Amino acid sequence: MNDLSRRQFIRKGGISLLGAAVAMNTGSIAFANTLKVPFEPIRFAVISDLHVDIQGTNGFRLSADSVACLHHTIADLNAEKELAFVMINGDLLTDGEAENASIVREALKTLKHQSFVLCGNHDYQPADTKKHRDGFTYLTIDDFVQYFSGYGYDGSGKRYYAKQIVPGLRMLALDACLPLEQKKWGGHLPDEQLSWLDNELSLHKDQINLVFMHHNFIPWTVDELKGGPKQWFCIDNAAEVRSILEKNSQANPIAFSGHRHIGLHTRELNKINYFALPSLNSHPMRYSIFTLSSEQIAWKTPMVSVSEEKHIEARQALLSATWWRDEQYSQRNTRNDSEVLNLYENNDKIIGTRPLKRG
Repeated sequence: MNDLSRRQFIRKGGISLLGAAVAMNTGSIAFANTLKVPFEPIRFAVISDLHVDIQGTNGFRLSADSVACLHHTIADLNAEKELAFVMINGDLLTDGEAENASIVREALKTLKHQSFVLCGNHDYQPADTKKHRDGFTYLTIDDFVQYFSGYGYDGSGKRYYAKQIVPGLRMLALDACLPLEQKKWGGHLPDEQLSWLDNELSLHKDQINLVFMHHNFIPWTVDELKGGPKQWFCIDNAAEVRSILEKNSQANPIAFSGHRHIGLHTRELNKINYFALPSLNSHPMRYSIFTLSSEQIAWKTPMVSVSEEKHIEARQALLSATWWRDEQYSQRNTRNDSEVLNLYENNDKIIGTRPLKRG
């Protein structure tokens, strides 16, 4: 599989690899039924993979600039009018540090819009204590949920939740994290959440349901297929989760993930629509704003408003980061660098709009 180029993967749409037809980045979004509860256009934003680190140094992630990236983005979001909510889609922290969590929570208090948080694989103490750093105290995953109580979490201790945004639009937050794993940074959605997701969607088929999870529902490159070097970007039981979404296609689910650190990508698979969202402090350093109605979805992915020098630094750091390159493009040369940038920037999708075709 590794000798498949990214272009071949896209051209084939992952048909043989995913076991179903995929329409990538083109066409209209298909919904399974006529919505019974229409609503006026809603705007919302998503920030993902902040990786705030008050002791960080710059590399692939601009850790030393992570706090500035967050503050600039919140200021820019505060200038946006009528955002129904802002979702912080996991990996707020570097490795579960309470001190970094404090920075994020204080920053969120300055956000003028309602905000929600969900946990990513870097938001709790590493099971491998060798990764603990001096000068930090660490949160367990339960500590994280409690710390951000009120940001979606309801105080019950559950790591997943649902919110009614407006009549006709709901939001579901999932958590596939594996806090006891010492090496694995992937995820697995537990049976409890699988049943809950199925039930929530089946009970609300007259609405659009936005489904958020830090980990990915589908692979975006060949390297992310099972057995590949980046397979853990996608959760282990992704096929099972997708089958629940497909079973409940009348609930109009749209799935959003982070974790992958690539510019906005989108695919339609078996009538379900998936978005992968960019990181705040690794190239291309963007966040996402969506406008959704019962008729269409539109988006823009603004660049974080730090200096041009910082964006150039992040771009060069990506090109120098061997691990983040697909295996087939691991060698540095002009062609391979171009392929890497094509994947991570995906500039054709910086802005976009699609009608919502209802079957």
